Amino acid sequence: MDPIFKPRPKLWPAGLLVRVQAFCIDALLLVLLGAPILWVSQHRLVSRLDDFSPSSLFVNWLLPALYFVGFWAWQGASFGMLFSGIRVVDFYSGEKPTLKQTLLRWVGALVSLLPLGLGLWWSTVDARGQSWHDRLAGTQVVWRRARAEGEPEELGYLLRHWRGEQGLAQSFWINNLLLATPLAMLVTGLMSWIGAKGEYLQASAIAVMVGWPLMLTLNTWCVVGAWRSAGNYLRHDGAAVWGYGARLLMGLGMLQIAASLLVGFLPQLGEYWQMARGIDPIGRTEFHLAEDGTSVRMEGPIGMGDATRLDTLMKAQPQLQRFELQSPGGRLHEAERMAEMISGRSGASAWVVEHCESACTILFLAAPSRQLMPEARLGFHRASSGTYNPVFDELANKELEKTYRKLNLPDYFITRTLKTPSRSMWYPSMDELISHALIPEPPKTLDIFLPPGANSPLKSYVEALRANPAWYALEGRFTGSIDQAAQRMLAARQAQLPDEAVQAAGFMVAAEQMGTLVHELQPVLRHQLVRQVEAQLRAAKAQSLEACQGLLGGQLILRRLLPLELHVSDSHWVQEAANSPRVRRSSNVPTPVELEVVRRRLGPLAPGMLAHWWGAQPGVPAAPRCEQVLQILDQLGRLPVQQRELAERLMFQRPA
Repeated sequence: MDPIFKPRPKLWPAGLLVRVQAFCIDALLLVLLGAPILWVSQHRLVSRLDDFSPSSLFVNWLLPALYFVGFWAWQGASFGMLFSGIRVVDFYSGEKPTLKQTLLRWVGALVSLLPLGLGLWWSTVDARGQSWHDRLAGTQVVWRRARAEGEPEELGYLLRHWRGEQGLAQSFWINNLLLATPLAMLVTGLMSWIGAKGEYLQASAIAVMVGWPLMLTLNTWCVVGAWRSAGNYLRHDGAAVWGYGARLLMGLGMLQIAASLLVGFLPQLGEYWQMARGIDPIGRTEFHLAEDGTSVRMEGPIGMGDATRLDTLMKAQPQLQRFELQSPGGRLHEAERMAEMISGRSGASAWVVEHCESACTILFLAAPSRQLMPEARLGFHRASSGTYNPVFDELANKELEKTYRKLNLPDYFITRTLKTPSRSMWYPSMDELISHALIPEPPKTLDIFLPPGANSPLKSYVEALRANPAWYALEGRFTGSIDQAAQRMLAARQAQLPDEAVQAAGFMVAAEQMGTLVHELQPVLRHQLVRQVEAQLRAAKAQSLEACQGLLGGQLILRRLLPLELHVSDSHWVQEAANSPRVRRSSNVPTPVELEVVRRRLGPLAPGMLAHWWGAQPGVPAAPRCEQVLQILDQLGRLPVQQRELAERLMFQRPA
């Protein structure tokens, strides 16, 4: 025999299952190695293949290449291969592969994985048991020790574990912990990702539905074999702490999986099936575009595909600037994408018209200009991972905190949000929102923020009036008030009248409703009005008797000369009165008996003396002199309650 050539030693090719086992161990180890790097650089534990940041490129590509090529060249096996009892050899010599071969094998492995792993499956039909990348590199994966002739390697390995014939350390740590745990973490992690972010819903739902049966099958194999191995270990005088400790940990693990199955997966199986078919079970947002294309009302949950639909709408409507929100929340990933679109639109504004909760708040915070309608609410709470795993819940809320910080939500709000359970809701007060500059302070009087220029559309006036709490309350009491006021104010602006006259034009609409409102009020609110009238008359008299008399005569424009605090109290009263329940009365005309009672107690001038307070009334006698009215109002406080309430009602009514 030629001494230069050595005979090839007899080697036994390793089958596909044990190679997959080794790969799962390696994959878990790489995840554990890459997680700290990603956490330090990006504050997340898992990288994405479409992320090309330096840390992601290192974790996704360079680290695996260094790991596999280095181990194959150094030991002839990766860490997972060493634990699984297999190694890589040169096909012709049976020795460790060269560095060149390991590099070729790594490149070839990437190619083998592309067509659904076809290059790996090829080893099951190849005459020499080689996969594509082994063929390319001239290598082969074999068992580290010789096997008995005719023994089916993979089946023997599976059966030996199932029967508990392997050692406790290998059965528990390798087969049970390193094989079952990564798959369980992957499946529950996907469930958490769907619940918290809602990214790649369809693909994730399919993976969950396929992963659960696989996980249950693998976990059953792992636990049964490790349980039997622990029994054999104890029968051979093994330490009780290790044998029973392993069984305890396996039992707790099974309970956790059973809880996730019964509480997390099975009740939502129908929803996962819908998502796998491309249907979001929570629904989707309804977009209602205004006729002029400048605003859109967004109602309903934020579901799969809503970001794409909004993107299409915004591209088709370049003039779209206002986004009216009414949503209970939904998919965080969709909301983040929609928020990026809103924040990138010049002049964008977000208006909450009723309620905006959970993920909807991200859309609201993304807009440069924000407005909360009276009676509308913002709702915040913790994110839910959709599982009962506190680790995944914490990771989901780290993502939520990161999103809110990116949107400059104050620390106070973030802290309160993360302390609010996912099944409840925290609604910050209007004062809290204003003090943290999340919304502007609403108008304190009946005046509004006038749209700029004479060419502003009618809708701009309507929006400004709706943002005023007092006007919003009046609209709820007298439907159409805002539209009427907007039309009059626009007409005044187009007539080039000064701002004071434009505001007064809108106030006239409110004044026209006051007679009906005062007639339907409870006595306590009417008494508050009388006190305000007295304060305004005294303030006007301090300026001049003519101003006081003008107010009594219905010259509404004179009210604009009164101090600001009186306008504020007037606006608050209008808001409270408009929101109060109606008191039905048979007639707006006082009876003779009522008139006689008031005249005897306060004099003949008292009935109807404030009938012109909300504007001059044709056919009604002129108001008394200012001094006489103030004297009568001063006498009211000395009347019995029932007579005072009667007198306060008749003062605003048209006398018979």
